[in-house]
Amino acid sequence: MSAFRRGHLVDSSLAPVNGERTDELFQLHGVVIEQILSGELAAPIEFDQDHDEWVVLVDGGAELEIDNERLSLDPGDWVFLPWHTPHRLVRANPGTRWLAIHFPAEEASDATVPIRRAPAR
Repeated sequence: MSAFRRGHLVDSSLAPVNGERTDELFQLHGVVIEQILSGELAAPIEFDQDHDEWVVLVDGGAELEIDNERLSLDPGDWVFLPWHTPHRLVRANPGTRWLAIHFPAEEASDATVPIRRAPAR
Protein backbone atom coordinates (compact mmCIF):
# COMPACT_ATOMS: atom_id res chain seq x y z
CA MET A 1 0.00 0.00 0.00
CA SER A 2 1.32 3.44 -0.97
CA ALA A 3 1.88 6.29 1.53
CA PHE A 4 0.75 8.65 -1.21
CA ARG A 5 -1.45 11.51 -0.01
CA ARG A 6 -3.21 14.27 -1.85
CA GLY A 7 -5.12 17.41 -0.94
CA HIS A 8 -6.26 20.80 -2.13
CA LEU A 9 -5.80 24.29 -0.72
CA VAL A 10 -8.89 25.96 0.69
CA ASP A 11 -10.21 28.71 -1.59
CA SER A 12 -9.71 32.28 -0.35
CA SER A 13 -13.46 32.88 -0.65
CA LEU A 14 -13.83 30.76 2.50
CA ALA A 15 -11.79 33.19 4.61
CA PRO A 16 -13.66 34.45 7.66
CA VAL A 17 -15.05 37.97 7.52
CA ASN A 18 -13.06 38.77 10.69
CA GLY A 19 -9.97 37.14 12.15
CA GLU A 20 -8.24 34.06 10.81
CA ARG A 21 -9.00 30.46 9.91
CA THR A 22 -6.26 27.85 10.19
CA ASP A 23 -6.46 24.40 8.58
CA GLU A 24 -3.84 21.73 9.16
CA LEU A 25 -2.99 20.24 5.78
CA PHE A 26 -0.31 17.72 6.64
CA GLN A 27 1.84 16.48 9.53
CA LEU A 28 4.88 14.23 9.45
CA HIS A 29 7.77 13.70 11.88
CA GLY A 30 6.63 16.64 14.01
CA VAL A 31 6.54 19.06 11.08
CA VAL A 32 3.10 20.64 10.55
CA ILE A 33 1.93 22.35 7.36
CA GLU A 34 -1.02 24.71 7.70
CA GLN A 35 -3.04 26.94 5.46
CA ILE A 36 -4.16 30.21 7.01
CA LEU A 37 -6.97 32.37 5.62
CA SER A 38 -7.16 35.94 6.89
CA GLY A 39 -10.17 38.20 7.08
CA GLU A 40 -10.29 41.76 8.40
CA LEU A 41 -8.52 42.29 11.70
CA ALA A 42 -10.21 44.25 14.47
CA ALA A 43 -6.76 44.71 16.03
CA PRO A 44 -3.26 43.38 15.38
CA ILE A 45 -2.74 39.73 16.35
CA GLU A 46 0.25 39.04 18.62
CA PHE A 47 2.33 35.85 18.29
CA ASP A 48 5.18 34.31 20.32
CA GLN A 49 5.39 30.68 19.26
CA ASP A 50 7.26 27.78 20.80
CA HIS A 51 8.35 26.46 17.38
CA ASP A 52 10.20 27.73 14.32
CA GLU A 53 7.85 28.85 11.55
CA TRP A 54 8.35 29.43 7.84
CA VAL A 55 5.40 31.22 6.25
CA VAL A 56 4.69 32.29 2.66
CA LEU A 57 1.95 34.63 1.50
CA VAL A 58 0.15 32.89 -1.38
CA ASP A 59 -2.56 35.42 -2.29
CA GLY A 60 -3.56 38.83 -0.99
CA GLY A 61 -1.42 41.17 1.05
CA ALA A 62 -0.41 41.68 4.65
CA GLU A 63 1.80 43.59 6.99
CA LEU A 64 3.85 41.99 9.77
CA GLU A 65 5.79 43.70 12.51
CA ILE A 66 8.95 41.92 13.70
CA ASP A 67 11.58 43.52 15.94
CA ASN A 68 9.93 46.94 15.46
CA GLU A 69 10.26 46.59 11.68
CA ARG A 70 7.16 46.62 9.47
CA LEU A 71 7.21 44.22 6.55
CA SER A 72 4.71 44.61 3.71
CA LEU A 73 4.12 41.19 2.20
CA ASP A 74 2.92 40.45 -1.31
CA PRO A 75 2.20 37.09 -2.98
CA GLY A 76 5.35 34.98 -3.00
CA ASP A 77 7.01 36.75 -0.07
CA TRP A 78 8.10 34.47 2.76
CA VAL A 79 9.48 34.92 6.26
CA PHE A 80 11.30 32.56 8.62
CA LEU A 81 10.50 33.20 12.30
CA PRO A 82 12.74 31.44 14.83
CA TRP A 83 10.95 30.14 17.92
CA HIS A 84 9.97 32.76 20.49
CA THR A 85 10.35 35.64 18.02
CA PRO A 86 7.58 38.04 19.06
CA HIS A 87 5.75 39.28 16.00
CA ARG A 88 2.36 40.59 15.10
CA LEU A 89 0.07 40.57 12.13
CA VAL A 90 -0.81 44.25 11.76
CA ARG A 91 -2.96 44.08 8.64
CA ALA A 92 -4.24 41.51 6.16
CA ASN A 93 -6.31 42.03 3.07
CA PRO A 94 -9.56 40.06 3.32
CA GLY A 95 -9.08 36.68 1.65
CA THR A 96 -5.30 36.58 2.16
CA ARG A 97 -3.97 33.01 1.94
CA TRP A 98 -0.83 31.78 3.66
CA LEU A 99 1.04 28.51 3.94
CA ALA A 100 2.93 27.93 7.18
CA ILE A 101 5.39 25.22 8.11
CA HIS A 102 5.94 24.64 11.83
CA PHE A 103 9.03 22.77 12.95
CA PRO A 104 9.05 20.89 16.27
CA ALA A 105 10.54 22.67 19.29
CA GLU A 106 13.43 20.20 19.61
CA GLU A 107 14.47 21.22 16.10
CA ALA A 108 14.17 24.95 16.85
CA SER A 109 17.08 27.00 15.64
CA ASP A 110 18.55 30.43 16.07
CA ALA A 111 18.79 30.98 12.30
CA THR A 112 18.14 34.48 11.09
CA VAL A 113 16.83 34.54 7.55
CA PRO A 114 15.64 37.84 6.08
CA ILE A 115 12.66 38.19 3.80
CA ARG A 116 13.69 37.75 0.18
CA ARG A 117 12.01 38.72 -3.05
CA ALA A 118 12.53 36.80 -6.25
CA PRO A 119 14.12 38.89 -9.01
CA ALA A 120 11.61 40.59 -11.29
CA ARG A 121 11.05 38.75 -14.55
